[in-house]
Amino acid sequence: MKAVARVRNIHCSSSKVKLVIDLIRNKKVTEALIILDHTNKKVAYEIKKLLNSAISNATNNHSMQADKLYIYQIFVGQGRTNKRTLPRAKGSADIIRKRHSHITIVLSDDPQEKQKDLALIKQKIANKKQKVMKGENK
Repeated sequence: MKAVARVRNIHCSSSKVKLVIDLIRNKKVTEALIILDHTNKKVAYEIKKLLNSAISNATNNHSMQADKLYIYQIFVGQGRTNKRTLPRAKGSADIIRKRHSHITIVLSDDPQEKQKDLALIKQKIANKKQKVMKGENK
């Protein structure tokens, strides 16, 4: 079973968030919390809050055990971009882009979940190939 938590419009660019996300991808939740405690980035605090929220969702809504949870999937997407201007020489202006991010964490307690999902995807591809082959023979 999977538990999902999202946070939207974090005031940090997605490239900076990816640096921290790559540290905790595919780790157990307890390891990820320790890593985030010792990471010296501004966004690590926000990701830690999101991870704690995902743990709460998993334990309260899906009856999962917190000690068995691991990060099944974590990704970041680009959010809105606020545009501001900065005056420059001779009456011109530069555009300053203040970027935001959307972060999503998916937790799971079944270590075989990824293999099951991959098997389903492979089976769907095989079924599509069979349908195409039957269509070509007619």
